[in-house]
Amino acid sequence: MEVMEVSQEFPATSKHATGGLRMTSTELTAYAVISFIVVLWCHYKWNRRHFERVASKMTGPPSYPIIGSGLEFIGTPQQVMERIIKLFEIYGSEPFKMWLGTSLGVTISKPEDVQIILNSSKALEKDQFYKFFKNTVGEGLFSAPVHKWRRHRRLITPVFNANLLDQFFPVFNEKNRILTRNLKKELGKTKPFDLWDYIADTTLDIICQTAMGYNLDTQLNKESEFAEALTKASELDSMRIYKPWLYPDIIFSMYGKLTGLHKVYKTLHKLPNQVIKEMKETYAQRKMENKTNTIDVNDDDKKRLKVFLDTLLDLNEAGANFSDEELRDEVVTMMIGGSETSAITVCFCLLMLAIHPEIQDKVYDEIFEVLGDGDQTITIEDTVKLVYLEQCIRETLRLYPIGPLLLRQLQDDVKIFSGDHKLPKGTTCIISPICTHHIPELYPDPWSYNPDNFDAENVNKRHKYSFIAFSGGPRGCLGSKYAMLSMKVLVSTFLRNYSVHTDIKLSDIKLKLDLLMRSANGYPVTIQPRDRRPTYKKI
Repeated sequence: MEVMEVSQEFPATSKHATGGLRMTSTELTAYAVISFIVVLWCHYKWNRRHFERVASKMTGPPSYPIIGSGLEFIGTPQQVMERIIKLFEIYGSEPFKMWLGTSLGVTISKPEDVQIILNSSKALEKDQFYKFFKNTVGEGLFSAPVHKWRRHRRLITPVFNANLLDQFFPVFNEKNRILTRNLKKELGKTKPFDLWDYIADTTLDIICQTAMGYNLDTQLNKESEFAEALTKASELDSMRIYKPWLYPDIIFSMYGKLTGLHKVYKTLHKLPNQVIKEMKETYAQRKMENKTNTIDVNDDDKKRLKVFLDTLLDLNEAGANFSDEELRDEVVTMMIGGSETSAITVCFCLLMLAIHPEIQDKVYDEIFEVLGDGDQTITIEDTVKLVYLEQCIRETLRLYPIGPLLLRQLQDDVKIFSGDHKLPKGTTCIISPICTHHIPELYPDPWSYNPDNFDAENVNKRHKYSFIAFSGGPRGCLGSKYAMLSMKVLVSTFLRNYSVHTDIKLSDIKLKLDLLMRSANGYPVTIQPRDRRPTYKKI
């Protein structure tokens, strides 16, 4: 009986022991998981120690696990732009931290610091956010990794010389004559129209003709497949920036296929691919016939305009070995960089002149003195004399820089001027033209429109990097001279024919940020026929 009782107790004891082992196993698993997490956390903190050491010495917006300061960029494009401006009002021009997810971003605005970053060989790499544009522009100069950028920049820089720019002027004049005719339908109307509806088509036509030698003719033919694809591609790239769940390429690719939007990029690239194919064939044929190229934009019996794509093909003949994809990427990059950016700037500039009629009068008087009251075409020599007009365009770019943020990722430690900070490798430098351009010590009353900010005397007083609308340093805008010349022709042609008016005030303008910074409510104006006399001679 006792044996029986002992034997009955044994299984219970065995069961209890097994249960104890099970608890021990669970505890060990829990300890292992916790230990693994602790090790990961320690590894994570160890790798971030340099970033956190620098960040601890800076102010900045609140940061949260995983998303960092991401809440600042949630909202509509207008709300995001308002928050960006508010951040600069709060933290001023001193460097401040902004965690981009788990990566350290340091916002830089002072010209001395901007100069260091933009000219450092350790800060040539664009931030990872630029990869979002690759579906549109591929790896052209704007978004190319440093190794490819170095090669392309070295080859392409000599292309933008005075001779190339000078022979674009027949195109500038021709497309602006079409603009002048199209605007006549707005005469006599009291209801404002949006400048964008006319200016955007003009700049796109100009850049297509000068980049590819292709007459897109969107000013006369609104149903352009390429123009529509260009707009939609920009909208897609912008949407991706504001929707973090679309950041992974595989997710964005699936989204594009499910919605059919992936076809936009194919449509966008179809025209450049076709033009490149045809021009390469023509180029090869001409080479065989040993003919030389001369320039005439209007006479089909003569040889055509030598355009940007021609120069790339010339480089290929000299051994550059651009692939067809690389040719397309560079052409599309130039077309996007030379159309929307110029259109936004011209729209803002004309709106500023409408808000400030006394400045508009001064600009027109200069145009009259240089060009007279006839309809003669504008030359590159004429644009050099339009000094005050250029001041107005630069002041427009100061007040409303098209790219309000420039992002560079450091490939090594870089020491900046302010605070004697040493920014560690991997830091994203957020260079802010809109903040730099609104530092009161550089530009008194910075939110007012004052073209005298760019007279020779005031320019000479300021640091070279106090104006960075075209970026700066080795990766600065390669087409800045082209852009300025084309904008001067466009604005001067507009004002030779029409005076521009508006009821809105400077304070009414609201900004939004998609890929570029633009007016949230368009550019509403009315126009009147120009009295072709200098304003000082009018009674």
